[in-house]
Amino acid sequence: MRIATLLGAAATAALLAACGLGAPAYPSFGEADYRIEGATTANGVATNTVIYRDGPKMRVEAALPGQAAGAVVFDQSTNAAYVLNPTGQTQPTQQAPASVTPAAPPASNAAPTAAPMQIAGVAVRVPNANAPQPMESAWAALGADNARHVGRCTVAGEDGQEWRPRTGDVGVRTACITQDGIVLRVTQDGAPLWEATALHRGDQDPALFGVPANYRVIDPQTMAEQVSESFDELDSVTGAPPAPPQAPDPRG
Repeated sequence: MRIATLLGAAATAALLAACGLGAPAYPSFGEADYRIEGATTANGVATNTVIYRDGPKMRVEAALPGQAAGAVVFDQSTNAAYVLNPTGQTQPTQQAPASVTPAAPPASNAAPTAAPMQIAGVAVRVPNANAPQPMESAWAALGADNARHVGRCTVAGEDGQEWRPRTGDVGVRTACITQDGIVLRVTQDGAPLWEATALHRGDQDPALFGVPANYRVIDPQTMAEQVSESFDELDSVTGAPPAPPQAPDPRG
């Protein structure tokens, strides 16, 4: 009788879990500030990745082995995103005037020549439609009604719960997510797409999420418009001149 009772309880628990009843609460997203480090894998190639979150702001640093890290900064509240590429170029802030009398010593009250400004890189504006989204955005949009709990998980010393969409059997993704909405691992059909190796919660340095002062900002849309204007001006110069007005026929 006791065995039958235990079997019945186990069957009931399995049924409740399959129906989503008795499962843990769905994660609360957007509540944690953190720095998470791990690896993203695409086409069999793993990329070292560091992600910073501070409210609506995000910074993603990624580097293939042996290469310098690039970064993307993104403000979810404005959709403003920039790709930061270090270059290490040097550009003078102002050109020194040509010397008229090279042998003469400079006047004591002469303005000092501006020191060169180190251009550390360029910041390329990303169109809003192409702005990157945090990993948790897709799972937050999925919502508890469309997600199914499939078990517990521990990644990088952090406990979480595994979730997957209720619909779809081919190419289904499963995510290990903490209760405060941090995605620790994502797999597709068992293959890893993202897996964290370290997580640190807490406030992040605001300087991480902006464009550094020594970066040159490039707006592709502005550049495209400038190029278009240049071509219009070129057409106006190289195009055929308008035909001169014809004299009236004296014969009427």
